[in-house]
Amino acid sequence: MKSNQEENKVYKKQKTVHDFYRASPLPTQEELSDYYRNKYYQESDTNYNSYDTEYTSEELDHKRFEAKLCIHALSKLNVKKGSTFAEFGCGEGFLLDAAHKAGYEVAGVDFSEFGISKWHPYLKDYFKADDLFNHLDQLKRDGRKFDVCATKNVLEHVLDPEKMMAEMKSLLNPGGYVLVTVPNDFSKLQNRLLELEMTNEADWFCPPDHLTYFNTSNIVPFLESQGYKIEDMYCSFPVDVFLMHKGSNYVFDSKQGKSAHFARVRMDLLIQEAGLDNALELYRSFARCGIGRNITVVLSSK
Repeated sequence: MKSNQEENKVYKKQKTVHDFYRASPLPTQEELSDYYRNKYYQESDTNYNSYDTEYTSEELDHKRFEAKLCIHALSKLNVKKGSTFAEFGCGEGFLLDAAHKAGYEVAGVDFSEFGISKWHPYLKDYFKADDLFNHLDQLKRDGRKFDVCATKNVLEHVLDPEKMMAEMKSLLNPGGYVLVTVPNDFSKLQNRLLELEMTNEADWFCPPDHLTYFNTSNIVPFLESQGYKIEDMYCSFPVDVFLMHKGSNYVFDSKQGKSAHFARVRMDLLIQEAGLDNALELYRSFARCGIGRNITVVLSSK
């Protein structure tokens, strides 16, 4: 639910020096806080809440698979049981749960405890409800350090992604890693779909929800400019491939969205049966080809 001010604001895309787009003009912090308060906080008269949903057993298996894949990618870099793991924007707690089950010492923060209370209430002992940047500042003041800092589908929402990447790097133990997942927007596949007139930018250009738009080509120079080295990169299943066929194009026929979503879920679960090593290698190939709906990057400090 947007405020009247947000509804009247016209956003355009502006290319940055690292070739990714940012929304312009950016909202103020107050506008952004109001937007998320209206959209997400669980009030009795709220019509929409991103965490107030139910999942089928297949969807739950899929969420757990995606989380296990992140942990598997970290294990390839010798992140072991007992490592300290902090997730910033932990949402419903699926990644935090996978990290805890892998034997990591976990800590999570999100603006609200609603999602984690609903899906992983046992993790509330490791959770704090707080503003991300306030919490990052507090961790620095407390001298806290972690072996892994993770953030999934958060960086595209914040006003200052450069600051967030710098803050996470400052919290790393020597030899630690940062794991980041963002949407793959203005991707090769999306651009081809635009050329074919089989989608439109409004499908993914959605300020003030998303303010920054990364893809597999521009996220590498951006992260390197922030003092990181790319250790691994993979992409999730390219669900937008369904837009290539008129019969499954969920942009022009929203009734196809649910079918496309479950086709992606079932395909990923089938891939999982080949083992996490094979799944990870396939998704790395997606990243090398520039396709896939989300990008996950594992980083070390230079």
